[in-house]
Amino acid sequence: SFCDIQITIDMQTRYLIPIIAITIFVSFFRLGSVTLFDVDEAVFAVAAKEMVESGNWITPTYNGENRYDKPILFYWLMAASYKVFGINEFAARFPSALASLLLILSVFFFVRQFRVEKDAFFAAISLVLSIYFLAYSRAAVTDMTMTLFITLSIFSFFLSVNKKRYYIYGFYLFSALACLTKGLIGIVFPFCIAAIYILTAEGLSGIKKIFNLKGIILFLIIAAPWYIAEYIINGEDFIRQFFIKHHFERYTGVISGHKGPVYYFIPVLIIGLFPWIAFLPAGIRNVFKEKDRLSSFAFIWFASIFIFFSLSTTKLPNYLLPAIPAASILIASGMTVQNKKWRQYSNLFMAITSVLIGIIFLISKRYLSKFGIPDTDWTLAITATMMVIAIMSFYSVFTKKKLHGFMAGLMVAFLLLLVTKGLPIANQYLQGTLYKYSLYAKERLHDDEKIITYRINNPSIVFYSGHKIINVRDKDELKTFMKNGKHAIAITKTKDVEVLKELGFNLLEKDEKYATLERK
Repeated sequence: SFCDIQITIDMQTRYLIPIIAITIFVSFFRLGSVTLFDVDEAVFAVAAKEMVESGNWITPTYNGENRYDKPILFYWLMAASYKVFGINEFAARFPSALASLLLILSVFFFVRQFRVEKDAFFAAISLVLSIYFLAYSRAAVTDMTMTLFITLSIFSFFLSVNKKRYYIYGFYLFSALACLTKGLIGIVFPFCIAAIYILTAEGLSGIKKIFNLKGIILFLIIAAPWYIAEYIINGEDFIRQFFIKHHFERYTGVISGHKGPVYYFIPVLIIGLFPWIAFLPAGIRNVFKEKDRLSSFAFIWFASIFIFFSLSTTKLPNYLLPAIPAASILIASGMTVQNKKWRQYSNLFMAITSVLIGIIFLISKRYLSKFGIPDTDWTLAITATMMVIAIMSFYSVFTKKKLHGFMAGLMVAFLLLLVTKGLPIANQYLQGTLYKYSLYAKERLHDDEKIITYRINNPSIVFYSGHKIINVRDKDELKTFMKNGKHAIAITKTKDVEVLKELGFNLLEKDEKYATLERK
C-alpha cells in the first residue's frame, strides 16, 4: 500500500542519508590536504603519472622501469582521475575515496536484503567509523578498490544462492575486476569463500552452483586480455616478477621486512575496528546460537581471510581489509544481540580499551615532543574523547542501555581530530623534509638531469621533483657514478652525509633524518 511504501522510504532516508554524509566526510574531507606518503602511495602516484605522460597504458612503470607489483586496473583509475582533476594528491586518492563510498552503500543495501534497516545501518556505520576505513579510504593504494570488488563478488554469490540466480554473473564480473586490481586473490578469495559456504550449507551437491559457463566466459573476457598482452610484451620477466615474487614468495617468505607472528592481526583488528570490535565476539556467538544464513556466511568469509593471512609469512595491516566488510556484518549482529550478559561483556571491553588508548595518547604527548613534534595538544583532545567513550561504556554496563548513536558521534569527533590534527602532523614529520628537498631539486636541475638517492627508497622524491632518480645502494657504486664529474643533487639520510662529502658534495641542508647535498 501507499502507506507501506512511504514508511519504507522514510526508513531508508532516516538511515541512508546519515551514512552517505558520514562516508563523504571520512573519505573526502581534506583528501588532498597532505602530501603523498612513502612508499606505497607515492610509488602508485608516480606510476600513474608516468602512464599519463608516456601514453603506455599496458605496462606500468616507476622511474622509467617496468613495475610488476600489481595489475593494471588501479593505475587506469588513477590515470583517469589525473585526466579529470590534474596530477595532484586529491586525484591520486580519489579512486580509493570513491570506492569506499560505493563499498559502504553496497554493505548497507546488501544487509538490508536480509535484515531490517537498523541492522544494515549498524553494519555500515561500524565499517565507516573506524581507523581501518579512515586509513585506506584516503590512501592512493589498491586496497580499498580491491576490497570493493571482492565484496561485490561475494555479495553477488550469496544473492545468487538466496535470491535470484542471475546474480552469479556479478560474482564473475567483480571477481574479474578484483583480479585486475590485485591479482590472484581476486579469484582465490571469492571462489574459496563461496565453496566453503556451499559445502557447509548444502554439501558437495551444491558445488555446481558456483560454476557457470557464461560467467567463466565473462570473467575471461574482462580479466584475460591484459594478462595476455603483458605476457606477450614482457614474457618470462612478467611471470617471474608478478606471479612468483609478488604472489607466492610474498606468502611463503618475507618481502621488504614485513613479517609478523601468527597473532599479528588480533591487535590490528582491535585498533583498526575500535570501538566496534567489542561487538564482534557477540556477533560470532550469534553465528552458532541462531544459525542465521547471513551471519554464517559472514563468519566463513571473515575467518577464511583471517586464517589465510595469519598463516602468511609476510604480514601487513592492509592484507585483512577484504575481511572487514564481513566483520562489520558480524559486528552489527553483535550490536543488536538481546542477551544482556553479552552486551555487558561488549561494553566492558569497549570501556577498558578506551581507557588504554586514552592513556597511550596521554603518554605520547611527552615522546612526540622528543621526536621534534611541537604541536601535541591534539593528543589531549583524543585522550578526553577516549575517556568519554569509556565513561559511557561503563554506564552502559551498569544500566544495560544501548548508546550506539552516542558512540558514533564520539567516533566522528575522534576521526575529525585525526584528519585535521594528527594526519597533517604525521605527514609533516614523515614527509615534510623530503618534500622541501624535492622542490629544491626541481628548481635546480635541468630537465635531463636525475637526482641521486643514496641508500633510501622514497618515491615521493620522483613525484614532487619531476625528475627520475638514480638509486645508489653503496659507496663503491656511488664512486663509479660520480666519475663523470657532472652537476648532481643528492638526497640521503643524515647519517650518510660524510660519505657524499668525501666525493665532493656540499651539504645544503639537513635535519634529524634527511639531508640534501649538491655537487656543482
